[in-house]
Amino acid sequence: MSHPVRYRFALSAASSLLLIPALSVKPGTAYAACVTSGQSTICDASAANPWTTPVGRGNLAAEDGRTVTVGTGSRIAVGDANAISLRDNANITVQNGGTVSANGVRNPGLYKAGANTIEFRNNGTLTVAQGGQVLATGTAVSAEAVNPQGSGNLIVNNGTIKADHAVAIWFQNASGLNTVINNETGVIQAPGNVIGASGNGAVDFSNKGRIAGNLVFSGGDDTLRLYTGSVITGKFDGGGGNNALFLSGTGSASLPGNITNFSSLIKNDSGTWTLTTPITGIRTAEVQQGTLALTANNSAYTGKVTVDAAGTLEARAQNLPLAVADNGLVRFAQPDNGTYTGLISGAGALEKTLGGTLALAPAAAGGNTYSGGTTLTGGIVAAGADNALGANTGGLTFNGGTLQLLQGFNLANSRSVSLNAAGGTIDTQGFASTLTQGIAGSGGFNKAGTGSLTLAGSNTYTGGTTISAGTLQLGNDGTTGSIVGDVANNGALVFMRSDNVTFAGVISGSGSVTQAGTGMTMLNADNSYTGGTIAAAGILAVGDASHANAALSGGSTTVSSGAVLGGYGSITGAVTNSGTVAVANALPPFASSGNGAFTINGALVNAGLVQIGGQGIGNRLNVVGNYVGRNGSIALNTYLAGDGAASDRLVINGGAASGTSSLRIANIGGPGAAIVADGIEVVQAVNGATTAAGAFTLAGPLKAGAYSYYLAKGGVTSGTSENWYLRNTLPQMPATPATTPPSTTLVAPASTAPATPLTTPAVTQPTTGSGAIPLYRPEVPIYAEIASVARQLNLQQLDNFHDRQGEQSLLTENGALPAAWGRVWGSSTRQGQDGTVSPQFDGSMTGMQAGHDIYADTSAGGQRNHYGLFAGFAHAAGNVNGFAMAMQNRDVGQLSVDAYSLGAYWTQVGPGGWYTDTVLMGSSLSADPRSRDGVGATTHGSALIGSIEGGLPMPLGASASIEPQAQVIWQNLRFNDLHDGVSAVSFNHGSAFLARLGMRLQGRFETAATAWLPYLRVNILRSCGAHDTSNFDGATAISTSANQTAGQLNFGLAAKIGKSTSAFVAVSYTGNLGGTQQRTLMANTGTRWSW
Repeated sequence: MSHPVRYRFALSAASSLLLIPALSVKPGTAYAACVTSGQSTICDASAANPWTTPVGRGNLAAEDGRTVTVGTGSRIAVGDANAISLRDNANITVQNGGTVSANGVRNPGLYKAGANTIEFRNNGTLTVAQGGQVLATGTAVSAEAVNPQGSGNLIVNNGTIKADHAVAIWFQNASGLNTVINNETGVIQAPGNVIGASGNGAVDFSNKGRIAGNLVFSGGDDTLRLYTGSVITGKFDGGGGNNALFLSGTGSASLPGNITNFSSLIKNDSGTWTLTTPITGIRTAEVQQGTLALTANNSAYTGKVTVDAAGTLEARAQNLPLAVADNGLVRFAQPDNGTYTGLISGAGALEKTLGGTLALAPAAAGGNTYSGGTTLTGGIVAAGADNALGANTGGLTFNGGTLQLLQGFNLANSRSVSLNAAGGTIDTQGFASTLTQGIAGSGGFNKAGTGSLTLAGSNTYTGGTTISAGTLQLGNDGTTGSIVGDVANNGALVFMRSDNVTFAGVISGSGSVTQAGTGMTMLNADNSYTGGTIAAAGILAVGDASHANAALSGGSTTVSSGAVLGGYGSITGAVTNSGTVAVANALPPFASSGNGAFTINGALVNAGLVQIGGQGIGNRLNVVGNYVGRNGSIALNTYLAGDGAASDRLVINGGAASGTSSLRIANIGGPGAAIVADGIEVVQAVNGATTAAGAFTLAGPLKAGAYSYYLAKGGVTSGTSENWYLRNTLPQMPATPATTPPSTTLVAPASTAPATPLTTPAVTQPTTGSGAIPLYRPEVPIYAEIASVARQLNLQQLDNFHDRQGEQSLLTENGALPAAWGRVWGSSTRQGQDGTVSPQFDGSMTGMQAGHDIYADTSAGGQRNHYGLFAGFAHAAGNVNGFAMAMQNRDVGQLSVDAYSLGAYWTQVGPGGWYTDTVLMGSSLSADPRSRDGVGATTHGSALIGSIEGGLPMPLGASASIEPQAQVIWQNLRFNDLHDGVSAVSFNHGSAFLARLGMRLQGRFETAATAWLPYLRVNILRSCGAHDTSNFDGATAISTSANQTAGQLNFGLAAKIGKSTSAFVAVSYTGNLGGTQQRTLMANTGTRWSW
């Protein structure tokens, strides 16, 4: 109320004077129920009660510091006057059951402010206890229940402050601050406004109880503190000035109606306040503590909103102001779908609750910048960019909610991601996204949406994984990207690592699994998913040696080209292989593990490689169903020896083998041995399984030791007709078989060193008289022929005296280094040997020699001696035939031999023309055998040859003579062992002898400057002692011999061309007369110079 209103009821001075005695209580005077002692007045319930005389004298210095206590049951009830009127520092207490009332009508009161029930000036305190009352019952509109005249006053109400016709509390001050605290049991009531003011003094009003009426402030900078549980039955208005509204308390409350004339809104304490109408007129809103919930549309609000560290601002997207400085928590309680385009900044966090979808779509290019992280407790948070989720250092915590991608983007790798016990979901929709950081926490993770999500970090969450839709990819072809626990897979699970990783969890559901990385993924559980499996790259291993029960229990499996599937476990469902299926330790990462089995419970369609062979021997691929070869291959390790030797196996259980597949057999240390029974089992058909006749073939030549192996369907014992075996013998046929011999278009096996088999099986030798025809490999006759060709090459290089130096009558020099000589020769030779494989050589031999007499002399008796040295080179090359692949005279390959030789000789020529010639020659040999299969290996050796011969010419007239001749040659050979990639071959050669008896008919005629000496020579040659052995892997010995008698016819011509030069030429033909075959046509020419 204003001052003019108050003074319209002022009395005259005389009337005032008459009332003064009745309005004061002097100190020391007792009036029944109220007793004043000094500055203290205590009113009790004793008679007279009520007390009807005013307490205090108003604006007098004597009224400073007064204390008034209205005790329990005590009443002060005055008429048209002030009930209590004090000045500064008053302390007034109305206890439980106490009542102070005034019935103001016209009296202006002691402060000339009306007949107020209680009034005081500055720094006073009024406390109304629960059950206490301060009442203004009069009709005067200027007679309030409480009227502070100044400032610094405190009114604490736990009872009732009520005015029947005026406001309940009126503030007279023009400046300063007065405080009102209406506690939980307090009621302040008036017929209109419960408070009013004469000036612009400030009021700090706390309402914890009930305001019955309007709460309208005046023009000061006022503060209203509303507590949860409080009530204002009318409106509230901040009035003029800069007013603050505090929402306080520890419970929950809502604030209906518009907030009028408050410039700042502060939510403090731990309780929750809900604003159900839009915020208007507020310039700054601050949530210091507790929760402020906004349920009206505040999108038009342009003021500043700040959330402090202990505060929470809660709203739907549609209700939140468009700019929030969040240093605490902004909670989107979103039961429906909404989009928030505003900007949230600060160091605080964001939380999404309830079941609706919140789309965070900040209009600012930089997005939201709050750094306290985001928690998804319910429903969906949809985002189109990482910065919609605040600063990239803020974590993302799932507490049952979902993150939905509005477009393809990746969360910043600096943003931590965790799952609380309630778990969380990332819905990619149709987009692709990658998480490079790991997800931690105790909850489970769910991938939703048709797009793909790549987890490239090390994920440690322990609540399991669900793929509701789309693709969840682990890794991005690097060395990270993993999860722990089980996977409920109803979409697609893709492993894409470049290293080897083990997944021990169980994969279930209707989805598929794809191995896409270049590394290996090992599944060690019994996985029941039914959506099929794709090995697109790298290795997909089902079980290691310690987890043979690992399984893929449903759905088809596809192995792409370049990919590998295998392990020690099993697969249920059809497998289509265009890559590699590897069994047990055939997988390179399992190379150090033992042998084992891999089982396919379904059909296997093989268009790639089935790698059964690993380390050693003993792996087994079980196909419980049909096997269909589509030009695929099967690689096995086998100990190639005799019957029953160890081998990896393909086992077909109850199904049928059809199509075409080639078997690639690797010999693991097998020495080769003759097969006399079923052979070596490589494909086993059990439980009624059948195999088509052309289902399996060998991929190429299969050789071990001295043998070539072939693949045969069925054994010789009962019950083996559908099995497949390796054999190296054919049954003896009464007639030439109609079958086509094995192809000579063969592939050379790799020359890698064989591994040691797990167990060395006993080698079964063929039974004597069994009639089996062995399949010696093509290289066997070639190796057996090396020694024979080398001997023949050395014999032709050594030859005899006349073919080296011409005619003994031309050796006339004396002294040191008297003469030199040289010759070249060539032959076409075909020769054969007896023995196991009857090898034959058909080719050419060529050579050259150069020698020099070191010294020559003539004895007193006319005997001439010539001592000399020579060197030479010879080369043989030709084709070899022999017994191989069960065929006689088979063209098996080529053989070349080189010989570098050094020799010494002593030639004697007697006075009558007789001569003796003694020669010792050593040769360094190099042999290069090569079969038509391209298999072979170079070996080196040496030879030592000694020869002695002599002849005695007898004249037949003046120009002719006949000369009987004899010669003996001894030769010893040694060749080093070789390994041709199939087996080791060692050689054992004996000494060989050649004896020659001949008759030489020579003529002589001369021209002007030349003496011509033509001749004809006939020789009988006998070879013996050449017994050679070629041993293959110490298991099979191949023997040869070359005992023969041959005849030789020579035509020659020697000529003395000048004083110091002679020349000679000869041709010869040699053919066998008995024993092994030989046909040689040879030409020889040379010259001799005397110095």
